[in-house]
Amino acid sequence: MASRQIFDPIVALRAAPLVSATCTLLYAFDQDFFLGLFNLPENRARSRALLPSYYRPFFRRGVGFVVGCLAVTTWASIGNLYARRPALHARQSFWWYVAGAALSSSHLLFIPAVAPHVKAIWEADAVEDSDANASLDQWLAANRLRSWTVDLAAWVACAVAVVRSLEA
Repeated sequence: MASRQIFDPIVALRAAPLVSATCTLLYAFDQDFFLGLFNLPENRARSRALLPSYYRPFFRRGVGFVVGCLAVTTWASIGNLYARRPALHARQSFWWYVAGAALSSSHLLFIPAVAPHVKAIWEADAVEDSDANASLDQWLAANRLRSWTVDLAAWVACAVAVVRSLEA
């Protein structure tokens, strides 16, 4: 079919987990960089009052993006398991898509580790003697751990799956 020379839906499905895993990973690194600026020694004292009002809309907007990317990575990986499965087994990419889906989903296992810090930053301007910067330090540490473990591992699994499944 000539239209598949322009757009092949199977190729799009095969590549989608890598694209969305890349977005997740880049966003995690961006969060670390941009939020980390608040806690630099030269900014820390001045950012304390600003951090809660900045973080609330930042988090509200960001959580939808992250959950959306995780959903695309997970469900596109699962979708790949059902689209021409024998081809995935032949190219040894089946289990890489399984790993991509599992690792992407495991990002959510970090919610209990980050939720208290999110709440503390969110409410810091309403709670006397709270230190939003200290809570941000803890959130950044959890975010780094998550980024360098499950997010990076999901990206690697998706990259291997895509490269193997799309080999000529």
